[in-house]
Amino acid sequence: MVRVVIQLDDYLVKLAADLPRRFEYARGLRRRFIFEELQGKVNSFMGGGRCATVLLPGLRATGKTTLLGQLYFYTHSLSSEVIYLPVDELKLLGFTLIEAVERYLEIFRPERPVLLLDEVQYDEKWPLTLKVLNDRKQFLIIATGSSALNLKESPDLARRAEHIHVHPLTFREYLYLSEGVLGKGSLKPLLDFDVELIERSMAESAPYLWKAEEYLRTGSLPFSFDRKEPEVYEAVFTLIERMIYRDLPQVKGFDSQTLEKTLKLLFLLANPKGERFSYERLSKILGMAKGTVISTINALIKAGILVEIPSIGGMTKKVKKGPKLKFLAPTLRAALLYKSGELEKGLSALLEDAVAFYLSKIGKLEYEPEKGGADFVLTVDGRKYVVEVGLGKDRVTQVRRSMERVSADGGIVIGEKFYANDDILSIPWRRFLVLI
Repeated sequence: MVRVVIQLDDYLVKLAADLPRRFEYARGLRRRFIFEELQGKVNSFMGGGRCATVLLPGLRATGKTTLLGQLYFYTHSLSSEVIYLPVDELKLLGFTLIEAVERYLEIFRPERPVLLLDEVQYDEKWPLTLKVLNDRKQFLIIATGSSALNLKESPDLARRAEHIHVHPLTFREYLYLSEGVLGKGSLKPLLDFDVELIERSMAESAPYLWKAEEYLRTGSLPFSFDRKEPEVYEAVFTLIERMIYRDLPQVKGFDSQTLEKTLKLLFLLANPKGERFSYERLSKILGMAKGTVISTINALIKAGILVEIPSIGGMTKKVKKGPKLKFLAPTLRAALLYKSGELEKGLSALLEDAVAFYLSKIGKLEYEPEKGGADFVLTVDGRKYVVEVGLGKDRVTQVRRSMERVSADGGIVIGEKFYANDDILSIPWRRFLVLI
């Protein structure tokens, strides 16, 4: 036991000294929009505010480690009482998270430290560890993890921790991080049918609209900036394989055969016609029991790879009609389409992924399952909107019919033209993407 403590002490002292060098790469990078919110929590804590535990669940490759590195530099500019602990590294060296924190406290004796914990799911007892640390009322804990399920469903932390999701990039954030242009935007002008504000945003963003397709293909994950397009797809495909073979076993105990078929399932769902496949059809194609197909899709949703959009209506209708499935980041679908040689056919599907991602951030998102039904039905602050996505097609008539069926307050067409009347607004898809 003494030998382990000595090794851990040496590791922590070296780690603390080495952190500026370890995160040097992050100094020159622009900060994700979420940084401002986390910065506010550090400021509040440093000013004597309450202790707290903040969990940052998110898809792999959304920049969570870089966020912690930037938070380290910011916090260290205010106080030396900050430590970054890579939990995957601790596990590799044979240390537990609680051992590392306790030794850090013993060696450095901080009074109110900020603990930046990366990839906490690598410690088997991380939920209990964070609960115990949280209950001491001594720390600001900011912890990341790649498995959305493990971070969201811990009963020990459910009432104690705040969850702030690290989402993929929007087009506007992509432009900011890669080019240093624009800044935070909002979908409020769209929901308010505020033509003047929309036109102002359109004028501001006009020089950058040519990058919209690039964003859909490769730009929704921040690690793509310094790579050529084929390299991005290969890297993202490797990422998908890691999520299947490393993350899914944490979500559900699948055997190796099921994991192999999970990759095939994702290829089927990535196909532009994949949404038309019923659970029964997928079961037959993959040679999997229908129940296994459903549980696999649920695991992919909980792991943050897919997004589930339920059908509108009561529970009976929702049981009969399965959910619409979208990829959380368009780049995930693009990589699968690239590997299957179908990328050129996939622009509409990538756009729908982005629209679903945008809308799900601001309200309740459903779809209308009937033939000719709305792509999406969005409810925000008690107001209901029918949303249609279409390239080169006039969707206004379809929107009008859907509005009547679901008693919507307004209709939004994301397509090729810009115009507005009393209750329907049409906006070019590139202009929509650059709103936020």
